[in-house]
Amino acid sequence: MKNILILEDNEKLANYYSKLVQEAGFAIRYTSNSTEFFREIEKFVPSVILLDIKLNNSRLSGLEVFEKLVKGGKSNSKVIVLSGEATRGEIAYAMKLGAYTFIEKTGEFNVDKFLSDVRTAYQLKKQEEKTEQLVMEKKNLTRSFLNQYPFIGESKKIREVKKQIRRLAEAGVDVMILGDTGTGKEVVAHHLYWLSRRSGKPFVKINAGGLPSDIVDSELFGHRKGSFTDAYYDKKGFFEQANGGYLFLDEISSVTLPIQAKILRAIENKEIRVIGGEQIKVDVKLIFASNKNFKVLINDELFRKDLYFRIAKNVIYLPPLVEREEDIVVLADYFCTKHNAEYKRVVSFDFNALKSKLLSYHWPGNVRELSSFCEDLFIRYNIR
Repeated sequence: MKNILILEDNEKLANYYSKLVQEAGFAIRYTSNSTEFFREIEKFVPSVILLDIKLNNSRLSGLEVFEKLVKGGKSNSKVIVLSGEATRGEIAYAMKLGAYTFIEKTGEFNVDKFLSDVRTAYQLKKQEEKTEQLVMEKKNLTRSFLNQYPFIGESKKIREVKKQIRRLAEAGVDVMILGDTGTGKEVVAHHLYWLSRRSGKPFVKINAGGLPSDIVDSELFGHRKGSFTDAYYDKKGFFEQANGGYLFLDEISSVTLPIQAKILRAIENKEIRVIGGEQIKVDVKLIFASNKNFKVLINDELFRKDLYFRIAKNVIYLPPLVEREEDIVVLADYFCTKHNAEYKRVVSFDFNALKSKLLSYHWPGNVRELSSFCEDLFIRYNIR
């Protein structure tokens, strides 16, 4: 709302200000003393307040009104201070309280500057509201994300992983996630993204092992129409789709050496070459994931040493479930709660009573296997 609340004890001046701002498209309310002002602000929420420091026939001065607003946290309005008699100290105090600007009411009053200050104060207020809305939306998205991709566990090793995720996300670097199948590499990738400064930007997830070898180049870097057989249209590759954000390449070890070389160039030069087209600048952070032993892959010449060492200092190792036994019962309880919500049932298991059996099993499928086990338990005991 383009609302302006005026506190001015000079009726002639108040009417003058009202006429100016109304002609500029604002809705106004006029008050002449502090009592009227606080009564009006409860029902008329202003974006901008025009506040006279010196007030006659008022319980509080304009400066005291401003001070009460700030201390009570009752208004986030932009305040423009008006006065023809204020001392330098009063003006300085008003600015310290957060006044947007000070306007002299004497013969130096300039209509164009007055209206410009009002409009700018209003635009700043709108921008602040928009920023607050975006912050709230991000918080809601983060909450929704955490519900979808929770990283469950408080064992010592997992606490260290969580610290590492936060550190690497804040640093904004390319990351390699290593771990056995089912340890939660995709969950870690999501947390790296959401904790980074790029959250809200593109996040593209690709299972590199699932891409046919003859189209990997095109899928990653894109192509131009007619650049090869069946190229009937321009295609934007995953790197370009992820521009400004993150590209998560799972099973990176399955990618061929020539494609690895192109990925390395994309990291180092921040550019890609589209098949049959031009070079394009891209700003993409990469998250790689694999369950392979890279030292073996490098020795067997299946993975480029220079690509590995380009990000070797940013490696997150996810321990298998047997190395984080403290988390097994916690995870089982979580999966039970999750399945209750999914199936709209109330089934409970005493996993502490089953603890010795849960810990004696090796869990080759790790967290994913434990999740499937809990779901199977749930379904078996949920049959009607």
